[in-house]
Amino acid sequence: MTVLAMMIHSFIYVVPCSNTSSSLLSCNQKIRAPLLLTELPHVTSNEKIKMTRMIDVALTATSLILSSRPSHVVHCFSCNGLSKRNVHLHGNVSLRLRAHSRRRHQGKLSPSSTHSVGERPQNPELLTSSRYLKENVDKLVKWFNGKSNVLCLTGAGVSTMSGIPDYRGHNGSYHKGHKPMVHDQFISSTASRQRYWGRSMVGWKEFAMASPNDAHFAIAELEKLGFIGVDFEDNPKYHCDRNDDDLMRWAFTDGAQKMSIITQNVDGLHRKAGSKHLTELHGRGDRVKCMSCGAYHCRHEYHDLLEEVNCEWLEELKKFNTDNKNDSKNELRPDGDANISREVYDDVIVPQCNKCNTGFYKPDVVFFGDSVPRHRVERCYGAVEACDGLFCIGTSLAVHSAFRFVQRAAQNGVPIAILNVGETRAEVNELDVLKIEAPASHVLKALVEELK
Repeated sequence: MTVLAMMIHSFIYVVPCSNTSSSLLSCNQKIRAPLLLTELPHVTSNEKIKMTRMIDVALTATSLILSSRPSHVVHCFSCNGLSKRNVHLHGNVSLRLRAHSRRRHQGKLSPSSTHSVGERPQNPELLTSSRYLKENVDKLVKWFNGKSNVLCLTGAGVSTMSGIPDYRGHNGSYHKGHKPMVHDQFISSTASRQRYWGRSMVGWKEFAMASPNDAHFAIAELEKLGFIGVDFEDNPKYHCDRNDDDLMRWAFTDGAQKMSIITQNVDGLHRKAGSKHLTELHGRGDRVKCMSCGAYHCRHEYHDLLEEVNCEWLEELKKFNTDNKNDSKNELRPDGDANISREVYDDVIVPQCNKCNTGFYKPDVVFFGDSVPRHRVERCYGAVEACDGLFCIGTSLAVHSAFRFVQRAAQNGVPIAILNVGETRAEVNELDVLKIEAPASHVLKALVEELK
């Protein structure tokens, strides 16, 4: 009764998607179902899990309707009949009003949705019970069965347990008003570069000192055991024609390529965990590149120089925080910079390239609005074409640079499994996927033990 007392009842109506029909169906087509209030006071995690399970049972009939009537969308109204809300259930079932509306009008998620906040995913801590862990691991073991060329695609959700925030997760930076650096702004604006490097002087060291977590180590172990990894034929288009070292590698290639992981992350934690055949889709955050001569430089050394020439600015920031009793830790952002309290960057000195002495450095990462190098994209496509399973971990697939590989796999009829907390672009676009709604580290660690 304690659990029931903390629930409200709502009506779920099945409404035709036709543009000409917006009225509700008759009363005998209404289905009563309990709605979970995710932010109830004085509710323990165990009670919330119990409530979630009750919702799963109560909405079985609704899921049957959805499977038999795909041209309908479920609308949910609270008891007062005024407020609409979407229903997110534990597991594979998700009732989406706004997503359906986007599909009706656009046919797919708009590219402009890359920076949209969207709905906040549920707290991952509610999805770590031993019962659900076993169910999820069993599903993935079955999915891996019979596959010999599985490719992994990872995102920010893999690194959150290492202290690096994500963009769209339960505590994602987009929910806090974060607007990431955009490529054109960085290239064209001196002020934007001063702001970026000023914030990076505060956040980068914490970002760079992060250690791999259980998810990274589990993925590295899956590669070592041979459960992930794709062999495919090499091709000159997989190599950069503007990089002498890359062309030399192509000249002496043995004709084969191997790829285990495509990661969207720039934190280097897969490398630290021991993963070997890794493609860092969006670049490496531990080095910088001159935008004039193309020379690379160690980012750690560049930050030492930044701090040396900006010691007065850093002292003023420290004094500002002390005078304003702002003793709280500056909040790290997914980009490797930080949200700081003193928004004054005019005096930040940004050292030029030490090779050509004219160009400025940019982190060797793909900022929003920039394009992934074509040879890197082609190499990833080559791995996708050769794989017999695509395992997406800790990613909402909101950005096209990663989602296109999922689309290609789906077009080829390749089985796709997704381990992520929160809805993904693959589900919104109604791709055929196995969805595991759970945090990555718990499931992957248990998966390795089971596969061993």
